[in-house]
Amino acid sequence: MNLMVDKIRIALCFVFLLGEAISDRKRRKIVIFPVGLFFSAGIILSILQGKEDFLYAIAGSVLGGLVLLFSYLSKEQIGYGDGLVLIAAGALLGVRMNLFMFLFGLFFAALKGIWLMMTKKANRKTKMAFVPFLLPGLMLSVMLTMSA
Repeated sequence: MNLMVDKIRIALCFVFLLGEAISDRKRRKIVIFPVGLFFSAGIILSILQGKEDFLYAIAGSVLGGLVLLFSYLSKEQIGYGDGLVLIAAGALLGVRMNLFMFLFGLFFAALKGIWLMMTKKANRKTKMAFVPFLLPGLMLSVMLTMSA
């Protein structure tokens, strides 16, 4: 991908995640309109860049589709909104960075969960908003993939 377009995609994803993280933390809901808007932006940017980038954007969204499947199978122990956010982020970031962001987000969420259980502020059944953990996951992913 073109470095300038990569920076635009990352900036768009950051703005998207920031808005969704605020919504997820405050209302425990994902706002659907930005999901569609940023997914469309990722697809349009990839179409403008060519066939390979388009396939890369679609493949990046597959992770979100898998999270939606797990959400359905677990009777929404994982929220549908998390999968939708990962679909849109995948269209913007592609496979590699979306996967890294997701894994780092899981790591940060696990750390917070462990901390909450150690301080007796939560138990293993306590639900947490996940999207806010994707923001530091994105930052760490950018640092790792851009330096490589």
